[in-house]
Amino acid sequence: MIVSKDLITILINITSFMENKEIKTYRLIIKGKVQNVGFRHWFSDLAISLGLNGYVQNKESKDEVEAIIQGDMQSILSITEKSRIGPELALVEGVIPNSIISNVTYSGFIVKYENN
Repeated sequence: MIVSKDLITILINITSFMENKEIKTYRLIIKGKVQNVGFRHWFSDLAISLGLNGYVQNKESKDEVEAIIQGDMQSILSITEKSRIGPELALVEGVIPNSIISNVTYSGFIVKYENN
């Protein structure tokens, strides 16, 4: 069987694309005036639009929201950058991203409440 040069190039490009779409899991801590301003729902809508999975929840301290996000690196970087601004009523002071190792595969994105 003879494989054309074009087919090899296509296979290399597909492999490269799939490597860039490797699923990563990150934990974001967003600090500032981020509770009671619609941040979690704004974040959830954005995560869904980017094809990310995971959840977002308020932390016990009144100035932090935590998100566990899972997806491709480009989408993770995008939501991290957009979180630095947040929704209109938020006043974000900082976003702390940390890569985490997770055996959990999330399906969909949800807002967690205190009793979840």
